[in-house]
Amino acid sequence: MSLKHTILGFLSWKPLTGYELKKYFSETEFIPWSGNNNQIYKTLVELDKEGFVTKEIIQQDKYPARKVYHITNEGIAELSDWAKSKPDVIQTKSTFLIQLAWSDGLSNDEIENLINLYQYEIEMQLVMCRERLSRRSVFPKKNARAEFFWEMLWQNRISTFQNELNWLTQLRNGLNVGKE
Repeated sequence: MSLKHTILGFLSWKPLTGYELKKYFSETEFIPWSGNNNQIYKTLVELDKEGFVTKEIIQQDKYPARKVYHITNEGIAELSDWAKSKPDVIQTKSTFLIQLAWSDGLSNDEIENLINLYQYEIEMQLVMCRERLSRRSVFPKKNARAEFFWEMLWQNRISTFQNELNWLTQLRNGLNVGKE
């Protein structure tokens, strides 16, 4: 994932502060990044130096000044060029799959417990995704096409979790294979 381009993408919707960007990252399931504010602010400084964003400082009574970042025409062009580049293939890294790879020596009850723990986490993620989609809190207000793409991004995440639950059913159904 490109932090730089994701920030430019969010800024293409509207001017934002670093705090608002962090909130967008934390509320967007399909953006696999859990970085800290320092990474966001460091990237914003780099984007400013490259001419992809500008910074507006807004003085406030009783609070520190707010730094609001705006995307520039150069930033829009950079985002567009990146959006046309070759995409990465999905990378699935799952502790559960690694655990399952070496679980053949466990009893069915132990495996069932492992599956139940994993299923619970998947179900919670699914609930959160559906809720975030229904609230549309991190959603572009640019145009119908942008909204359609974001709808489909959330639907992709939801279908991934739903598919995982379907796969867990198949896994449960096959637990007795090779067991004496």
